[in-house]
Formats: sequence, structure tokens, C-alpha cells
Amino acid sequence: MQNSWDHIRTFQAVATHGSLLAASRHLGLTQPTVGRHIDLLEERLGFPLFIRGRDGMQLTDKGADLVATAGEMLGQATDFERVASGLEERIEGTIRISANEIVGGLLLPGFIAELMGTHPMIEIEIEVSNAASNLLRRDADIAVRMFRPKQNDLVARKIRDVPLGLFAHESYLARHPAPRSVDDLTAHVLLGQDRNPSLLAAYAAVGLKLEPGDFQFRCDNNIATISAIRAGMGIGPLHMGMAAQWPDVVQVLPDLDVPSLELWLACHGDVRHNKRIRLVMDFLGEKLKEPYSGSLL
Repeated sequence: MQNSWDHIRTFQAVATHGSLLAASRHLGLTQPTVGRHIDLLEERLGFPLFIRGRDGMQLTDKGADLVATAGEMLGQATDFERVASGLEERIEGTIRISANEIVGGLLLPGFIAELMGTHPMIEIEIEVSNAASNLLRRDADIAVRMFRPKQNDLVARKIRDVPLGLFAHESYLARHPAPRSVDDLTAHVLLGQDRNPSLLAAYAAVGLKLEPGDFQFRCDNNIATISAIRAGMGIGPLHMGMAAQWPDVVQVLPDLDVPSLELWLACHGDVRHNKRIRLVMDFLGEKLKEPYSGSLL
């Protein structure tokens, strides 16, 4: 029955206050609206609820029998609304986050530990992959990306630029004199990617044209490459903020203008108003402004 809860609420108010006018003032409705609610409810039930007279609205026997039931129903409705409101405020449910190996493997676990301490009802799934999850297919709720998302149906927020540099462990530089120019790099052990061509493009941007075979160590797993640099294997790229965590890792060619990466957060436009997704997006947005402010192993 359309507007049945409103009609029941109006019925209880008229029964309590004894007139259409008093009930309308209590409910914040016009007197004709209150009268129409009672008429529609009586029509629906098939019997009168009130006797209308100069002294106001007097309950019929059947009307009097329904007052207590109406009160119980309205009380349950109020309880339902209060519980629903509490669930909304509690922030719970599952969020799936997609991120590359550096963000997903090194940074997100520390951030998420803090988030789950504040919101213990949230469950987090992290997809760690350098491949971009398809947010349009809902492979993830939130994606952390090192490039600007281009799909029109996504809501994306740029967090910051991530400066890069070339680095080597001091043990490697003790065995090999540090390069003084880009061309000197070809005489060094370079650590690069296997099938991903993005690093080749970055070297080309600074004036050094390389082929995959020019990398003596090749791996598309960023964490493995970072470990290889720290093990003293050779020269490779690192986030500047990350490298600053390790005093024994030294930047080579510090004046080299290495193109920065862009750090973005994205979600599908249909879920941007979901409270828990918005909360996690805002939380990650703040943490990723200074992603290396905490310590790394």
C-alpha cells in the first residue's frame, strides 16, 4: 500500500491528539493532508476508524483495537531505521584493491594495518600485479596506478609525481667506478625488465638507446629487481623516496633527468559514493602523498 507507513503514523497521531488540526501540527502536515490519510486508510481497511464530531475525532471500537498495533509497528520501524543508520556508520564490508608490486607489496600492507585497526569490520583484498585491473569489469574496487587512467567511466585522482633515479649498492660501486655520463652506463651491469618495454622507453628518453640484451639481469618483477640492486648486482631504477630509506644504496648520475611516474587512485564511477570505498580512497590518498614516510626493510 503506497504511503502505508505515513498513513499509520497519521492514524496514531490523530488517535493521540484527538483532532485533525492537532495531529497536523504534530506531524508538520496540512489538515487536509491528514484528513486524506485517514480517508485512504479507512478505505483500504474497509471500516471507519473514527467518529467525526464537534468534539473532534473519536475512535471507533475497531479503531481503538488498532492503536496499540500501530504503535508497535511504528516502534519497529524506528528500530529498523536506527539499526540501519548504525550499520552505515560502522563501515564494514570487503574492499578489493589493485596495485603494482612496489605499492602492493611494500607499501599497502603497512597502510592497511593502520586502516583495519581503526575500522576492524573492513576486509581488504589486495591484487598485486603490474597488469592494470579492469575496473570497468569490477576486477577491483580501487586501483593504485602509476599512469593516468583514461576510461571515461572511471573516477580518478592524481596523488603525486614519483621521481625516479638510477641507483647501485655501494658494494657494486666499490668494484666498478661510478658512471660519469649516460654513455658510460653501457660498460656497467644494468638491471632491467624482461618483456615489459617501459624501461627501454625511459632510457631512450634520457638519450640512451638500449635493447633487451643490454640488460645483464632481466626481470619483470619489481621487487626482485629492487633486491638485485640492494644485493650489489648492478645499476637499476628506484623511486627516489624508496632509495632514501637505504643509506648503502647510492644514486648514480644524479643530474640525469629521469622521467617521473604519476601516482593515481581510481575507482568505477558507479561506486564513488559508496561510503567504505570513499573512506578507503581518502585514506590511501593521504598516505600515498608521502608514501615512503615510514620505514622499509
